[in-house]
Amino acid sequence: MKERPDFHKPTENDRQWMNEVLSGTEYFGSFNAFGSLWLWKDMYRIEVARFQDAALLRGRAGENMTYYMYPIGRSYDVREAVTVMRRDAEERGTKLVMYSVEERQLDELREAFPGKFSFEETRWDFDYIYRSEYLIALNGKKFHSKRNHISQFQRLYPDWQYEDISAANVNECIACAGEWLKKAIEGQDEERVFQLCMENSAIALALRHYDEMGFVGGLLRVGGKVIALTEPLNRRIFLTHFEKADTDFEGAYTMINKQFAAHRLADYEYINREEDMGLESLRKAKLSYHPDILLKKYRVEDQTPPANH
Repeated sequence: MKERPDFHKPTENDRQWMNEVLSGTEYFGSFNAFGSLWLWKDMYRIEVARFQDAALLRGRAGENMTYYMYPIGRSYDVREAVTVMRRDAEERGTKLVMYSVEERQLDELREAFPGKFSFEETRWDFDYIYRSEYLIALNGKKFHSKRNHISQFQRLYPDWQYEDISAANVNECIACAGEWLKKAIEGQDEERVFQLCMENSAIALALRHYDEMGFVGGLLRVGGKVIALTEPLNRRIFLTHFEKADTDFEGAYTMINKQFAAHRLADYEYINREEDMGLESLRKAKLSYHPDILLKKYRVEDQTPPANH
């Protein structure tokens, strides 16, 4: 009998063991970080459980759909972990469906369960990953327009300042994020307003627990503020959760991107700026920085008949 996983909503008490489990992995995906799971636990109704030396993850979409993530960890039996998730899905009256499965994980799954899972690319979920040295330097022809944005910002706002986010300014950041939300929701449909409000709640949550969760962020001052809140994913890659700017200040997004990378990310090889959620404007913006890796992800579905068949 396989052990029964104790699925529960992630709390601060899970941070230590999950970071230990996650730190030994070499996966680049944005959900391989405790901060992501903790920040988005309400929107995606995420639950976690420890199994051997791995984390099992599940969530819910709508009222009836339960989904899972591929097991994440340093040392565990893939067949046992997936079998435990399959049994959990069956007990909940559904098939085992996994999202955000990376190609290396997919290869591992197919080797362990040949012919038992179907899979399809989920383009909206692909992560955009950049070499930090390129985002800091912005050298070469392909970054010409970005350098122009930087020059324009410096010319228009000569009194600009960069600061690390800290206890001294975190409340200002929360207020600034709220002002950004008011502008962002204007003219949006109901679904997009919901997404933006949930994102804003996650930003406020991260800022309220900024020090204890070990987040690292930066802001620009030009009378107003620009927020970029991030956390490390592993030794090689840094994960950017949020980047918000007041678009009344021309070039602000480009400036905070470069300044934060230059001040805090030079020691990392890569920067993961997460997915585009299928939003055309966001996809265009992320592609404009010429990602070095467009990390493919897959939806994977179990094709095994239920155990009672």
